[in-house]
Amino acid sequence: MRFRWLAVFPLLYAAVFGAVVSALGAPAPFVTGQRLLVRVLALAGCSLAVSAFERGDHLRRAWLWLAGGVIAILLRDLLRLLPSFQAGAAGPQAQAVLSGLGILANLCLLAGVWLLARAWKMAAISLPGGRSGVVAVALVTALLALAVAAPGALKSARDLAGGDWSSLILVVSAVVDIVTLCLIAPLLLTAVSLRGGLFSWPWGLVTASQLSWLLYDAAATLTPGGFPWGEVFRGMAENYLFAAGLAQLFVVQHVRRSSL
Repeated sequence: MRFRWLAVFPLLYAAVFGAVVSALGAPAPFVTGQRLLVRVLALAGCSLAVSAFERGDHLRRAWLWLAGGVIAILLRDLLRLLPSFQAGAAGPQAQAVLSGLGILANLCLLAGVWLLARAWKMAAISLPGGRSGVVAVALVTALLALAVAAPGALKSARDLAGGDWSSLILVVSAVVDIVTLCLIAPLLLTAVSLRGGLFSWPWGLVTASQLSWLLYDAAATLTPGGFPWGEVFRGMAENYLFAAGLAQLFVVQHVRRSSL
């Protein structure tokens, strides 16, 4: 039952956030505060997942990379609260630091998702549809990711070519989003192959987190009525990562209790 609650929690959080924003009109302090909150929750989930494994374990490395990505992006958000790092006041050096942290966060996320996606090979799990199934799902996901993220990536690339170095992080983020979304294929198929078992939950929830980032990319260019859909989907992505980390801890604890 607690695994189902983990899957529902990000949706409940999004509903509460949406209700508050609709009532209050998205005040900046509230939006900023909840953004920091979901970052901290994601870091807590990754840290709990790391604690479940011994040193040198493949999955421990995967969760360490994911935790590193959250730390980098959380640090960037905290720096943005300082006057010298705020929009319009940040100088070239401050912009370089913020961009560097954003790029580092994206690369850590990519490394973590890749290690998780590779875990099915190391565990010799037979995926539904075999290699052709993985290729088919990866192709569909790649086309979907390109349709959503490519326009923004091209615009940012043109701005970068025009000398706007602040667009570099947007280009890197869009490319990493496309690649990580393509890695959803083995994650999704791993969850499907483990259906009915506890082991499916961490993979399934990480997949939900990556799909939420896809929705975030889509919302970046669509803000109907001024409603901050990007913040809603950002919160879902981070909360699903939090839930995935907890699920990973619970699964490992269950296995250890069963072996006693």
